[in-house]
Amino acid sequence: MAGRKPLGPELVQHLEGSDHAKERFQVMLETLAGRSTIAQACERLGIGEAMFHRLRIEVLQAGLSRLEPRPIGRPPRETSSEAARIAEFEERLTQLDQECKTAEVRLEITQVLAGPQESEAVKKTTEGKPCRRERKSRLQT
Repeated sequence: MAGRKPLGPELVQHLEGSDHAKERFQVMLETLAGRSTIAQACERLGIGEAMFHRLRIEVLQAGLSRLEPRPIGRPPRETSSEAARIAEFEERLTQLDQECKTAEVRLEITQVLAGPQESEAVKKTTEGKPCRRERKSRLQT
């Protein structure tokens, strides 16, 4: 068989991370590859079997989650200028809403303090009533 021999768990040493994390990960992979037993791994890591099993499940779950299918390409990002403009517009909208509510309250207060308008008062008193001349002429006929 030509080519390089596969590195297996030793490949971890070429990854980025602390030496402590690399050692723990390599031990996990060695147990999965059948190179060491769980008891040996627990002794090397200085942890109990229950903790080892929890840790190994977390590592495997993280790897499995990372391999889930994702949309192709980079996810769309808002540019910072767009985000700033949106925040500015939202702030302005809030300000205009407040000004509108204030104007409505001022209008209501003005209407209450002014009382009935003159045109309404005139309409109420003269509407439907004949003037004096018309009343006199009606009475005479």
